[in-house]
Order: sequence, then structure tokens, then C-alpha cells
Amino acid sequence: MKRKALFVAYGGGHVAMVLPVIQQLRLLAPKVECVLLALTTGYARAQKAGETPLGYKDFLHLVDAPEALRWGEQLLGSNNSPDVSREESLAYLGINYLDLIAQHGVDGAAALYAKQGRYGFLPLQFMRHLMDALQPDVVVATNSPRSEEAALAVAVERGIPSVGMVDLFGLDSDTFVMRDTKPAFTCVIAESVRERLIRRGFAPAGVQVTGNPGFDGMFAPQNLELAQAFLAKKGWLGKDVIFNAGAWESVAHPGTDIPAGRSFPIEIEGILRRYVANHPNAALIQRYHPGDWFQYPRAPDEPNVHFSEPPNEPIHPLLLASSVVVNTNSTVGLEAAVAGKPVISIENSPSVHEWFSLAQLGVSHPSPTHHDLPDTLDAVLAHRRGSPAFSSDGQAARRVAQVLVTAVDVRQPT
Repeated sequence: MKRKALFVAYGGGHVAMVLPVIQQLRLLAPKVECVLLALTTGYARAQKAGETPLGYKDFLHLVDAPEALRWGEQLLGSNNSPDVSREESLAYLGINYLDLIAQHGVDGAAALYAKQGRYGFLPLQFMRHLMDALQPDVVVATNSPRSEEAALAVAVERGIPSVGMVDLFGLDSDTFVMRDTKPAFTCVIAESVRERLIRRGFAPAGVQVTGNPGFDGMFAPQNLELAQAFLAKKGWLGKDVIFNAGAWESVAHPGTDIPAGRSFPIEIEGILRRYVANHPNAALIQRYHPGDWFQYPRAPDEPNVHFSEPPNEPIHPLLLASSVVVNTNSTVGLEAAVAGKPVISIENSPSVHEWFSLAQLGVSHPSPTHHDLPDTLDAVLAHRRGSPAFSSDGQAARRVAQVLVTAVDVRQPT
């Protein structure tokens, strides 16, 4: 009997974790049908990977479609991206808002949305309709909240085997760790993360150390070849190439004087551009998060600066072309570290204070503030030491796929 695996993933590092698992699952279990609900910027990323993803727009028939689209039109405003179709944005916003109303009433939904915006979405009712329509035998999602959280919660509610994937460290700042409803299986990057989750109530037998499938591409020979081709094309062979993973600050923090928003990453970009201008053997790859890269001002092109557009360039060749990676506390920092790249984290970032410090976790070299970046770069580039704290071998997707095979086998046909 044909079995079905439902994958639910947002864009950025989340869909990057899911796509290689789908490919490996097809190899390990060809009779398992893979269905991917790729959300926001994840949809275009999945299409470019050769998948045929589904979006919220494909399930308007499961809800009051005219009402959902009416709410979508009202909420669209700045909730749009050139990497997401208008049709999908309207369906996503409208269906999620109908769910808010169903859970909290009209006034409660309005108050919650006014306070949290899209971050208040948790479409449990929609996911129940989706599970009824698709009848999956296993549900897979990462530790992202909102739709991914709702999918795993409804799978547990329905007795459908569920598999969660944790991209980073499983700290208390990760809401996945603190959820009351926990998936049957959870895939993590290291034994230390496994032990942390078990202390937080996850069943020991269900927590598997697999690595992060999104990092597997850092070990693919074709990406190394693309990295060398990029350097040759830019004329950067032999240069000290700095990769800056810029990301907006979602909150301010009393431990810093840095405001929330995009002003901090823009200032960091300026510091790095000046560094490159003053160091003839240095070059900069500037890349912002896939979800909002288009909202940053784009400085004029320079011979030793490359502004990367996430929809048009895969990240792994660019990371492999780099000599050092600068970030605050993103997945990209750990991704680079497991491939042996030295990483610098900017420790006065509000997100470091609010969530975690890569330096304190043994992943990065700390730059106390963004103003210290030039000196930190000089020191790191002089020694080129990576971090041995976390390692990988490029086989994480295969290990996660094997967990899915186990999960599918657990469920008996009805």
C-alpha cells in the first residue's frame, strides 16, 4: 500500500533542511509519496530544487475562500515579498487569520494580531482540514513556529507519526523545546542537544542524533567546484573573502543600546565595506536573510563587494568560497563552522542577548561589538582557526530519512 509523508516548511534554513530529506526518502523508500507544503519563500526555493510544492493557495477549498481572501486583502499591506506570489500571500494571511478568529473570536484575533502580527498565527483548524484531505502516514516539520508547529501538533492529536527537526542547539530560547506537545521523533545536530531535549521531557527513544540536513551541501563536491568558479569569475582567487550573513533584529534588549529593526545590520555592512576598501586583499560577500533581503538599501557595486540575492544564488558555494563568516547568531554561523570555516559573532547584537551566543557555545570567535569587527577580522584571518565543537559528514539527510522510514513503518494501514 502506498504511504504518504507530509512535509511542512517555511523558507530559509527550514526548507533547506527538508529538501535533501525528501530526496533521500525517495531513494530509501520509493513507495512513499512525498507531499511538500512549502510556505512563503520556501515555495520558490522548492521549485528551484525541482520539487512540485503546494501552498496555502492550493487549499482554499478547505475553508471559506471568499472570507479568507477578504481578510488577506486587508492584511496584505507590507506583508508581501517579491519572492512570494500575491495569490499565495493572500491565501496564507487570510486562512491564518480565519484560524485566529476561530480560536480567539473576532476581538481576540484583532488584539493578538495587533500585538504579534503574523507571529501570532497557529493554524490548528486549517491543519486539521489539511490532514483530513491528505491523510498522511507521517508528518515532518522543523522547529519553526506557526504552520510547522500546528502541523506537528495536529499530527500528535490525530495519532499520526510525527518527526521534528531542530536546526540548532535546542536551547530554552527555542519555543520548540518548551511546547507541551512533542513529536514522536526529533532529529538533532549533536548528542549535547539530544541530552538537553530529554531533560525537557522528550522521550529518549525518539530523539535521534542525525545532524542538520541543510548543512549537507557544504560537503558536496559540486558546490566546492562552484565556489572556485565564483572566485575565479570575481577575480578573487587568493583573497581574504568575508561572508556577512546579515539579519534584522526582531527585538531590542536592555543589555544593549542597539534598536530593533534593520539599522544594525546595515551599520555592520558599512563597517565591512570600509574594511574591504582599506584592505586590498580583502573582499566581501554581503547576504541578507531570504525573507527580507530586498528591503535593505543596495549600495553601488564595487569590484571587491558582491551583494548576494538569495533567490538567485544558493548559499553553500558562497560559504565555501569564503575565508571567514560574520554573523550574529544565525543558522549560517553553525553551518559554516561544521564545514571548518572560522566564524565571527557580533556579541552586542540584541538577538545574542535574547536568544543565544555562538561564541559561548563554542562555535565562533567573539567580536565584543560591531566596532571591534576590524580588529577581530585581522586576528581571525591571521590564524584561520575553525571550531571543532560541532562536526558533520554530509550524511544528515540520509539519517533523517531513515528515521522517517521507521516512523512510517510504525503506523499500521487502516
